[in-house]
Amino acid sequence: MPSMTESVIALSLQDEFDAHVAKQMEDQLETLSKTELSELIIDMTKVQFIDSCGIGAIVFLYKRLKSRGKALRLLNVNGQPRQLIVMLRIDKVIPLITTAELH
Repeated sequence: MPSMTESVIALSLQDEFDAHVAKQMEDQLETLSKTELSELIIDMTKVQFIDSCGIGAIVFLYKRLKSRGKALRLLNVNGQPRQLIVMLRIDKVIPLITTAELH
């Protein structure tokens, strides 16, 4: 079991993170928002498309974690998801990291 100070990849997203997927994941995101770990990481290596609902779900999780003194980072954000996250300036609030930065 990880210690409370470890970073844990809490979620690995696939292909598209859109309204349909975000809706399906509501309960899982709610559970993650209550973690006792100091930081969660969402692995976005395989995400090729994200829409405003996917962005909203990430921001929801970030706000819930931050209110409890926890952190969120996004791993390996590329392509369209990266362009949208940077355009919306979310990368200024939620750090984007690469695999090398995990250690």
